[in-house]
Parts: sequence; C-alpha cells; structure tokens
Amino acid sequence: MRILILAYACEPGKGGEGEIGWALANRLAGTHQVWVLTRSNNQPALAAANRNPDLKLLYYDLPRLFTALKGRGKKNFLLYYYLWQLGSAAAIRRFDRQYGFDVIHHLTGGMDWMPSGAAFQKKPFVWGPVGSENTHPLIRRQMPWRARLKDMARTVLRFCLRNLDPAVRRTRARADVILSHTPGNFPAGLQNKVVPFVQTGIEPAPRMALRKTEPQRGRVIRIIYAGEFVDWKGALLAVRAFATFHAAYPQSRLTMVGTGNQEAAIRKVIARNDLDAAVTLTGKLPMPALLRELNRADVFLYPSYHHGLATVLLQAMLTGLPTVCLEGDAIGRAVGQEAGITLPPPGSGDAAGVLAQALLTLAGDEGLRQLKAKAAMDMALNRYNYDVITARHTDVYGSLLAQPGTAAGSV
Repeated sequence: MRILILAYACEPGKGGEGEIGWALANRLAGTHQVWVLTRSNNQPALAAANRNPDLKLLYYDLPRLFTALKGRGKKNFLLYYYLWQLGSAAAIRRFDRQYGFDVIHHLTGGMDWMPSGAAFQKKPFVWGPVGSENTHPLIRRQMPWRARLKDMARTVLRFCLRNLDPAVRRTRARADVILSHTPGNFPAGLQNKVVPFVQTGIEPAPRMALRKTEPQRGRVIRIIYAGEFVDWKGALLAVRAFATFHAAYPQSRLTMVGTGNQEAAIRKVIARNDLDAAVTLTGKLPMPALLRELNRADVFLYPSYHHGLATVLLQAMLTGLPTVCLEGDAIGRAVGQEAGITLPPPGSGDAAGVLAQALLTLAGDEGLRQLKAKAAMDMALNRYNYDVITARHTDVYGSLLAQPGTAAGSV
C-alpha cells in the first residue's frame, strides 16, 4: 500500500508530536511504502535517524516571509500552521501525480478545528487522531479572570473555525475516516465516520524511558512535575499542592522540570512556604536528563485541565510512576484510577487540597503506590505501545480501501 503521511511535526528524539509523527511513520514503513510530507527544518534530524528503507521524506515550506513570522508567539504559530496546511495542498497534488498514493493520512497537528491540506486531493483520506480538550467547568470557575478570559477566547476561536471556516468544513466533509480522541466533539451527522482512537503512544525503549527495576521507594518520597510552566498544564497548582502535602509529610521532595510564564509565581509559592530545600526547579532538560529525573521519582504530579495525551505522561507510566491528576482531559482519562489517582475538581475552593490528599494517600500506602505503578507500566507497554497503534492504523487503511466510499463504522 502506498501511503502519504502529512506530518507537520515529525522529528525523532524530542518527544511530543514530532515523536508521534516519526515513530508511527517509521513503523508503518515496515508494512507499506510510506512517504512523509513535513517541514524542511525537520530534515537534519530525519536524515540522521535510523529509518526504515521504505520511508521516503518529502518537504514543503511556506515562503520565507511566513517562516520568519512563525517563531513570534503561539498565535503566530497557529496562523503559520493554518497557512501551511492550505499551502501543502499544491505539494500533495504534485507528489500524488509523481507517486500515485493509495491513501493520504493527516497524522500530526491533531486539532479538529484546523484544516488539512489532504482535503483538497481526491484520494481516500484519513484525518487524525484529531480532537481538542475542553476546560472542566469547575476548574474554569476557579481560574483567575485573565486566564478565564483567555480560555473563553480559545473556546470561541475553536467554535468559529469548526463551524464557519470553509477550509475546516471541507476537511470534515472530505475525510473518509476521522480518528479522534474526543469523538464527542463531532456533530451527529459525522459520527458514522468517527473512530475513537488514542492520541499518541510510546516506544518501550531506553531512549524514551528508564524503567524502574526496584519498586520500593526510599524514606523520602520524591514527586516530579515535568512540563511547561503555563496555567493549563497545572504547574502552579502542582507546587501549591506540594506545599500542602509537604507540611503534613516533611520527608518529601518535589522536582519541577520546565520553564514558562508562571515561573515567578511558582518561586513565590516556594519562598512563602519555606520550600527552598524541598523543591528543585531544573529548567528545561534534554531528554536523557529528563529520563533520569523520572527514574529517581516515586510519583508523577500533573494537574492539567485541558491537555491532550502528553508523551511525558506515557514516559512516566513506562518508567513505573503512578500519576496524580484531575478529571476532565486526556491525562485524566488515560490514568483513571488504575494507573494513579484521578480526582474530580472540587466544586469550590482551590484544587490543591484534593491533590495534596491524593499525594498523602500514596505516601502512606506503599503497597497501593506500587500496585498503581505496576499498572501504569503495564498500560504503557500494552495499550499505548506504538506497535499496537500501528497495527490499528493498518486495519483502518485496509478497511477503507476494501470498502471505498463507505462509512467508518465498519473500520
């Protein structure tokens, strides 16, 4: 089968969406002839990678004027991404004439409110996994007013693009199969071609996680947070929860890996609670150093509230860490009560108290912590293993080509 994968992000060794694009494309090339269309700034890493010989690399970029614009903030990135998708339609058409693809698969850039260049070529088209997470209403009610306005603006933007933008409407209409980790976002008229699908996976290899060989923790319980220090990833909430936990359990330490605009506020919480000796801010770490920090830890604390399924969560699970998180997004759905403790946001007050209580539960019951740690590792190995996900993609392609023009219910 000749597959074109549209992967705006495709870069090994960096985690995130780039790792998703690389890992799945490289594995699919073991069964199919695969071409990946991506950006040329990914070329050095892809050229140096040990890739399957049936994986061919194609590149497309917007004119340099737009490339210079891309790095100037998140809003500019979204504009660049939108224009890149529209511009890629001509590149897809050109490469399709040259190679004759059987299926075009939009793989990374999984926003269900953005268009895909694949929608403008008349070939079997798989879109996804795509989706987007909504902020839990109880969390939104407790957010500072600036963050609440930002979240409301995000909701309005997504609604307008989904329902009014002709390129997004065309993408939804043209897709033969929509793979989605938030299938409820799509209206009833599209549900016949929506297939629930995991957003990402992990390779069970030392470059992605250093698995624990000794389940027993030491006298000091070590908590780790790893992610950007931004409101929706819960970094500030994590340090507040730890402050409450540490007051009741002084033999505890918190390591926070990352940077972001909430760092000053995080440092204020540390100073106000005399936590200088108990909390370490490492800044952003290269992957090998991050893996060592995860391996040293006993619990992963990640109280996000509209997050997709983050690679770092799967890395923590594969390492053998139970996770403490909140209900309402892909992090909470993945962890559940099996691989950690997932908490409903409280109806009033700050969520830090309930998170601290969950940390106390795991600190006070080593058998429970080890049970959830083992379940987390097993889940990463068996449910989110890239080999399992690749096989599901192949099933989708086969079903689509065997019954062209049919709804996705049979996939």
